[in-house]
This record gives sequence, structure tokens and C-alpha cells, in this order.
Amino acid sequence: MSLGIDLKPTGLKEALRTIQSIDPKLRRAYGKQIRELGKVVVDAITPLVPSSAPLSGMENHKRTGWKGGQTKNVVVKTNTRKARKRNIAQGAKYETIGTITVGTKGAALAITDIAGKGPNRTRNRNPKKARPNMVGVLNERMGQPSRMVWRGGEKAKPDFEKALEPVVKEVIYLANQELMKVKR
Repeated sequence: MSLGIDLKPTGLKEALRTIQSIDPKLRRAYGKQIRELGKVVVDAITPLVPSSAPLSGMENHKRTGWKGGQTKNVVVKTNTRKARKRNIAQGAKYETIGTITVGTKGAALAITDIAGKGPNRTRNRNPKKARPNMVGVLNERMGQPSRMVWRGGEKAKPDFEKALEPVVKEVIYLANQELMKVKR
């Protein structure tokens, strides 16, 4: 589960795919470098993540449990996935998701961050399973959804983009150089 900030630097996805086809080790090195730069955003989100469970029902060690803080569950990922076949048939070359994504990977953190954003389908289908006070309590204690990832990510996004710019230019330049070698 990944919810959060998407960045779509123009040309980066294609350039990373080109480098992957030519030198996978170099592609992994660039991915690592991008993730290191993304720590700026992670560091902005981390103070917003509560150290203890925001709700008493999350004080367990199950899937939705708040296992000793969730700061390690905020991650930076790069994505160069091509479009699905059904979207290629409609003319899409790449998916519309971001090339660089900062988001959550744990259920407890994702629920805490985004609960109440959309319609409550559970309450409409089966009122016995609904948790009528969960979203209200989260809103009262932590503010409106998106409580952590989007708020922290928006603060750090300009700094991240500024730090990322030289890497993006380098990756695109290198990919163009490799493409020129192939075409000759």
C-alpha cells in the first residue's frame, strides 16, 4: 500500500528505462541516489508520525497494530513501469503514476494517514461492522486526511525537487548518449 506524494520529472521515467536496458547496475545506483535524496521528504514526514498508537485499537501486534512507531514505514520508491496492456490499447505509453513516490508501506500508518478521505462503504453495506467514531477521533487528534504524508511531503517537495534536478539532468543526458551510440 503506497499513499503519498508523486513526482513526475519529465523524461526521467524513459531515461531510467533506457539505462536499465543498457546497464542495470547503473540504474540501481541512480535509484539508490534518488532514494537518498528523498530522505529530505521522509525527514519532513517523520515528525508528524505519532510515536504511540493514535487509537487504542491499534495497540496490538497484528496487521493494523502500531508496532513501536511507524517512522520506518515512510519510504521513497522509483517506478518506471510501462502502461498496462489495456491502457496501451487506448494510446498510453506509460502509466500516469509518479516516477518517484514517497508514501507508506504499513497498513496501520496508511489507515491513520488517510482514513475518512473517501466514502465510508462499510457503514453503508453493513452497519454492524462500521467504526463510527474512528475517523472522528483521528480528525480530532490529528487533523483532516491526509494527516502526515501529504502535509509533510508538500513542505519538503521544493527542496527535494531542487536537489533532484541535477540527478535528473544527468540521467537524461546519459540515456541520450547511450541512445545516440545505439542509433549510429
